Amino acid sequence: MVALLIASGWPARANDSAAELSIGGLQFVRTNDVAMESEDLRIALDRVSVRYQFVNVTSKPVTLTIAFPLPDIDLSEAENIALPSSDPINFVDFETKVDGSPAPLTIDQRAMVGNKDVTALLRELKLPLLPIGGREIRVADLPEATRTRLVDNGLLMPAGMSDNGRQQYAPGWVTKTSAVRQQVFPPTRTVTVEHQYRPSVGSSPDTILRSGLRRSNALSQEVARYRKEYCVQDTFLAEIDKRAGNSQANTAKLQERRISYVLKTGANWAGPIRSFKLTIDPGGSDRLVSFCPGRLKASSTGSTLEYTANDFKPDADLKILVIGTF
Repeated sequence: MVALLIASGWPARANDSAAELSIGGLQFVRTNDVAMESEDLRIALDRVSVRYQFVNVTSKPVTLTIAFPLPDIDLSEAENIALPSSDPINFVDFETKVDGSPAPLTIDQRAMVGNKDVTALLRELKLPLLPIGGREIRVADLPEATRTRLVDNGLLMPAGMSDNGRQQYAPGWVTKTSAVRQQVFPPTRTVTVEHQYRPSVGSSPDTILRSGLRRSNALSQEVARYRKEYCVQDTFLAEIDKRAGNSQANTAKLQERRISYVLKTGANWAGPIRSFKLTIDPGGSDRLVSFCPGRLKASSTGSTLEYTANDFKPDADLKILVIGTF
């Protein structure tokens, strides 16, 4: 994982956890002219892949805009975001194919402070819109006039003083990235679209669901949130207790991994998804998985979990919790 940091010297929070970003599949404009015959979605900790099959239900070609919106990156929370790639534009390494051939998308990236577009100012100052990898901004090394313009326009925010009494700054803009292209769907013919990327995986070196932590009154609200968001069952907790016991210390070395997937955009078609399949691969048969399956029916195949549905119309996004040793 790439830590998203700007080397300016502002205080970093003492936190070993990294927050996941909600990412989904390709998005299309809502249409009654194209039906989704099938969607085969596979989610693993290192790769998300989706295979769609679409059918134009009309007698004429239909052209739709395909978009892949990458999640917004709020640089004020930079030190707590997990990004899978150091590429400052395609930071999830996504790829798309149509009928087996690569289908490049046009990428647009903007920087925003509230509703104000500050892209032109950053480019004028020759500063990256998304300062990750080898493109970190060393605020302390910027010319004073540059720092002043960034502060005056809300791109840098005061963030306390250093030990030697020097003003420190934190970034104040949000980087928005999207990729788009036009796709033609010929009449009465199936079009196969494949899409893959590296997910943003949230991580923690322990889990709040261990007995030694979840029974704490101070953590009760957070435990309740986990149980609701990930549909954690008593049998799931019992298996954690079997592995970790009741010790306050994490002697079993259990950790968390979390993936969020935007699924609801699959409801933009002429009718429901006729055949939907979800495969979750936690990376090992000894790892525990919990999420809210809704009306998906489960079947297990070795170390992976499979869920299927016919005439599926997703009405909720996926939040997947994986607990184990990594």
